[in-house]
Amino acid sequence: MIHGSNTCTNPNALRCIPAARWMARRKGVDLSLVKGSGPKGTILVKDIENFRITKGISEVTIQRERIYASSLARKLAEKKGVSLEDIKGTGTRCRVMLGDVIKAAEKQAIFIKEKEGEENLFGQTIPMSQMRKVIAKRMAQSAFTAPHIYFFADVEMDRLNQLREEVLLDFEKEFMIRISVNDFFIKAVAFTIREFPILNATLKGEEIYVCPEINVGLAVAMEEGLIVPAIPKADQLGLGKIAQMRSDLVDRARAGKLKLEEIERGTFTISSLAQFDIIFFTAILNPPQSGILSIGKTFDHLSLRNGQVAVKKMARFGLSVDHRIIDGAVAAAFLQSLKNRLENPVRTFMHF
Repeated sequence: MIHGSNTCTNPNALRCIPAARWMARRKGVDLSLVKGSGPKGTILVKDIENFRITKGISEVTIQRERIYASSLARKLAEKKGVSLEDIKGTGTRCRVMLGDVIKAAEKQAIFIKEKEGEENLFGQTIPMSQMRKVIAKRMAQSAFTAPHIYFFADVEMDRLNQLREEVLLDFEKEFMIRISVNDFFIKAVAFTIREFPILNATLKGEEIYVCPEINVGLAVAMEEGLIVPAIPKADQLGLGKIAQMRSDLVDRARAGKLKLEEIERGTFTISSLAQFDIIFFTAILNPPQSGILSIGKTFDHLSLRNGQVAVKKMARFGLSVDHRIIDGAVAAAFLQSLKNRLENPVRTFMHF
């Protein structure tokens, strides 16, 4: 034994300097797992520090990899600062998908805004923004100028939801976007307008003008009100292209980066409150359009099938139309045709 050595006294034991041994004991580090960088593999203080850093990164990585999520979902979660651990996945085996992260990011943004704006508004006078003034003027014009009539139908969603689940991964790989149920709605509405072109009309003086392009708008909730960017020629686009355009328009709408043309080109509007506990609602027309479709939350509905009680997923669709342009029978037939398309999605979307 050599007295005064700074290595372990047992030749079969790990070589380490006293300061490193003391730090390992204090930090709870197993020396047998540490690789020494000193002479003959002697463990130095910096080796303990490096081991702790590396171990911490490894544990975070392992924990992260344990969460079953798509690569697109992971990238967006990192970009938006959303924790995957707090997200309930809707994919196969509860896999966290891109849409799950998008919803979580939206909820997080709303929560932050609510926290930032918790001032007491009672008794205060809030000036209208320019955007709110325009919305108020247009909605008043629509409500008091166009005579509205309303139609409602319950649409079975099981087959459409199943089809969406089946094509989800393929769409993510091919188009780098998570297809939304709204993309199916946009395409189905565009197809149905082909059958009933009068729903694509507007009033010009005492004449009815049927717009040559089917441009379907999707209402986007903003802090100051709704804005409706539209997808041009939606009847001629595949679902992948619709999904890409819808995602881009919604993102730019929330960032305030839309072009005026993208807002004004719409010929028909879809307004969905499916993210809230709202079963159905009536919607005011987006002038100068003659039709708007409202969609409520999907809900469970008990029904009889072959004498057996079964649960079906249903959503209530509402159609508001300008009665100066569209007769009740035509509006009812339009909603019935749309219902049939959505309840038989394979036949409707088989080429897209």
